[in-house]
Amino acid sequence: MIADLREVLRYRELVMTLAMREVRVRYKHAVLGLGWAIAMPLSLMLVFTAVFSRVAQVNTGGVPYALFAYVGLVSWQLHANIVNNGARSLSDNSNLVTKVYFPREVLPLAAVVSALFDFAVAALLTGALMAWHKVPPGAGLLLVPVILAVQLCLGTALALMLSALNLLYRDVQFILQVTMMLWMFASSVVYPIPASGDLAWLAWVNPMTPILDAWRSAVIGGALSLSPAFGVASLFSAAFLIASWRWFRRVEGAFGELA
Repeated sequence: MIADLREVLRYRELVMTLAMREVRVRYKHAVLGLGWAIAMPLSLMLVFTAVFSRVAQVNTGGVPYALFAYVGLVSWQLHANIVNNGARSLSDNSNLVTKVYFPREVLPLAAVVSALFDFAVAALLTGALMAWHKVPPGAGLLLVPVILAVQLCLGTALALMLSALNLLYRDVQFILQVTMMLWMFASSVVYPIPASGDLAWLAWVNPMTPILDAWRSAVIGGALSLSPAFGVASLFSAAFLIASWRWFRRVEGAFGELA
């Protein structure tokens, strides 16, 4: 495992090159360019704000709903981009997989880095929204690297596993579109999942719910603490990443034939 990590680190420049290529291709002929990284969560935030703050009256614990929704949507967009783009990373680059030698993890990792680039751009609007709603930042911002690391562990694990599965079964990328939509509504993206009651179990079996809650608690609430459910999500994400990477390495030899 350590040797595999060292090999990937030797190809870190290739990871960055492929990630930047993916970003350039994605926005090359777009009028808004990088603005789409903000436009997507912003437009969804406006729609959900109109529905949940006026019609459904979602209780956000005193946090302005627009800010509550935007933080959740930006964090979810990072997760969705990592999983969706990571799942297609091997199949979309089959010419590289079959003709050039490099650690195949480079391709899913490039998808992770490109998703991080979009996330960084979209997150800039969070500060503006906090200033608009007069929500000051707090000490909880110190936990942002920890929360981001856990989310990246989970997303990278899924990217590795699904990229290999998508070579075996091309149905995976289509099933994933439906799965991610259902997963979004089973997570606390645009409404809180109650800590007690019939739906409380979602915070323990769905790792994205405590991760999203941790983002809001740290960024909006300024709390310098993490929930027990987040601790469970952290352990699961780390174990899942190790297991996915080992399985990826085990089946890597067949990628040339499947691509």
